[in-house]
Amino acid sequence: MKSRSHNIKSCPRGFTLIEVILALVIMSVSLAMIMQLFSAGLKASRASCDYTRAVIYAKDIMEEISGSSQPDSGEFEDGFLWETEVMPYEDSEGMASNLMQIKVKVSWHDVLKKDKAIELVSLKAVVDEEAL
Repeated sequence: MKSRSHNIKSCPRGFTLIEVILALVIMSVSLAMIMQLFSAGLKASRASCDYTRAVIYAKDIMEEISGSSQPDSGEFEDGFLWETEVMPYEDSEGMASNLMQIKVKVSWHDVLKKDKAIELVSLKAVVDEEAL
């Protein structure tokens, strides 16, 4: 019987060191890109949450404002600051009406300590108590 001898060079088994290193480089670059996408998504989510909270605070303050035209300001427990300004509304022709223009500004610092702010402006009808 003939003994079979295999030629080791003709039958490659496994991966070369260069192939393994190249695969690891591609995988690590891909992983770094995915992590940056997640980080950007988390930042956008946080910013959206802050803006939503500021709008809700501004609407709450706007609903609490009475007919007084005194500017007011304050701070919420979580660091959001607010300011109000109430003034009589004049239309484009300069005519006064029974409307009050209400401005509410809410400001805060984001995660990077940058100043952010929103301002809501609305009109509110004022009932003249003498007419009742």
